[in-house]
Amino acid sequence: MISLIAYAIALLVATVAVHAVGTYFLLRGSLKQSRPSGHMWISLGAAIRIVFLLLIHLLEVSLWAVLYYHRDAFPDFLTSFHFSVFATFGYGDFVIKEQYRTLGGVEKVVGVMMISWSTALLVGYLQAAYTPFLDRSKDSGRPA
Repeated sequence: MISLIAYAIALLVATVAVHAVGTYFLLRGSLKQSRPSGHMWISLGAAIRIVFLLLIHLLEVSLWAVLYYHRDAFPDFLTSFHFSVFATFGYGDFVIKEQYRTLGGVEKVVGVMMISWSTALLVGYLQAAYTPFLDRSKDSGRPA
């Protein structure tokens, strides 16, 4: 049990570190760019950020799946990966071995937090991108 707690803490730290480094590079790249000025450019910027964040999440999911696979919690890596997809998707399709259920629960909570972090970044980007655009529309008297 203590080794599972150690694994859970180590993976929690690794997941947060991957997310922090990934979002650092995402924000660093965003700060170097000028602000988009039209709906198309704002949407393109959001799409690029979404793809980048999804890649970060896939890496994080893979960390947990590798642990499950190497600890024989599931018969193969693909099943481990399917179970490891964050939030609650996958929980119930495959049943994890009893000794790893707490670890699975910790992973799901961490996954929800990482998705929330990504959502906050996207909302921040859209708010920063659209605020000047909407302010200009208000000043001109035209609808956005």
